Amino acid sequence: MASNKSSASTKRQPEAVVSDSENQQPPSNKRPKKSPSDDLICPINLELPWDPVIAEDGRVYEKESIEEHIEKNPEDLRSPITNEKMGRKLLSAIWVRNHIDTLVESGVIDGDLADKWNEKVKQKKDMEKLLKKAEAGDADAMYDLGLNYHYGIDGFKENDEEAFQWYRRAHGAKNARGTASIGYYYLHGLGVDKCIKRGVMYMSIAAGQGSDFAAYHLGMALAEGRHGMIVDKAEATRWLEEALGGCKRKHMKLSDKNKAQEKLNELKGQVSD
Repeated sequence: MASNKSSASTKRQPEAVVSDSENQQPPSNKRPKKSPSDDLICPINLELPWDPVIAEDGRVYEKESIEEHIEKNPEDLRSPITNEKMGRKLLSAIWVRNHIDTLVESGVIDGDLADKWNEKVKQKKDMEKLLKKAEAGDADAMYDLGLNYHYGIDGFKENDEEAFQWYRRAHGAKNARGTASIGYYYLHGLGVDKCIKRGVMYMSIAAGQGSDFAAYHLGMALAEGRHGMIVDKAEATRWLEEALGGCKRKHMKLSDKNKAQEKLNELKGQVSD
């Protein structure tokens, strides 16, 4: 008779039954891991601050963002974080920017935050480069600075007074686009007291120097009797044609080109009639 010993030895041993209570791990007292950037991010715009300041609630903010918050709450100023009352005093914290620079360069801060920071670094370098060129006498750089201040682009804050000053310097450096721009500013009272006579004068000079922008505005003024000018359809047609094809200094917007073409078609239709 065959022995059952070997078969018995191959039987699987019963698995131990573990209760749910034995599976449970003791609660962890560890806090979530903190990122090096947590205390550096501006709580308002959620970016690393380029111009960091410390408010009276002890937090770091982008200066422009916290200043806007303060201006919007003149009577009942409260911390954007704790909602507790706080004062208006802000302390510059350049060391924070230097610290952020180090963390980004070393890779401790990476991802979107680092990408946006590097974009700011590049933008600031481009701004400084443009300013140096303008200060060195580059007329095109002067005009570009005026344009940046006019629209508030490429890191520059919108500022009509600054724009006018740079346009005027470009005009002084014989830049037709700068001349046209100060003419526009005088006509509309942007960054300078409104003066129609000066505006028309500078627009006329710039149009003669080949500015399509100035030729367009001169042509429209002659076509519609703007700025006190007498309607002259023939001269209006000449200047609008110059604006659309003959001018060498191109800085007219596409929307203005479309308006110029519409007005030109209208004037030619009237002449043919």
